[in-house]
Amino acid sequence: LFRSLLDKTGTITFGNRMASEFLPVGGLDARSVAEAAQLSSLADETPEGRSIVALADEEFGCKPRELPGATMVTFTAQTRMSGIDWEGRSIRKGSVEAVRGWVEGHGGQLPDDLVGIVEGIARTGGTPLVVADGARTLGVIHLKDTVKPGIAERLAEMRRFGIHSVMVTGDNPLTAAAIAEEAGV
Repeated sequence: LFRSLLDKTGTITFGNRMASEFLPVGGLDARSVAEAAQLSSLADETPEGRSIVALADEEFGCKPRELPGATMVTFTAQTRMSGIDWEGRSIRKGSVEAVRGWVEGHGGQLPDDLVGIVEGIARTGGTPLVVADGARTLGVIHLKDTVKPGIAERLAEMRRFGIHSVMVTGDNPLTAAAIAEEAGV
């Protein structure tokens, strides 16, 4: 039996996760989440960050603008967050774990309705990014990625030749499981 290790992003999926919706928590509306998500993404030059800015503009007319005195916080692999400090606000977007630490560090806690939203996104193969302003969690950004057409058939053919494929990813385990199931890994 031979094993083949395949990276999820870019090999099994297209790797161009795009923002598809803003999901509020704690009684907020989607526009409030979109505005904060866009602010936290203005300095994010990744395709994901640019898609958040574009979706906020398309859906809610949130136009990118100059923000005098703003301090931009760029994404790093260590922090797993990006954001902005501006006019008394400290907005961050990032992985659930990273934003949980941010919110708790400011004396808050994640709202009860967040878990169901995050798990729902992950179970469909999406990536949830949580948005918070200091101690307050505002909502979730749903990033969608797409499994490449025909990948399941190619992996099945490899199995017929005795090659067992293993997907490698640093993504959320629920997201990884959904993508693995769809791709036949």
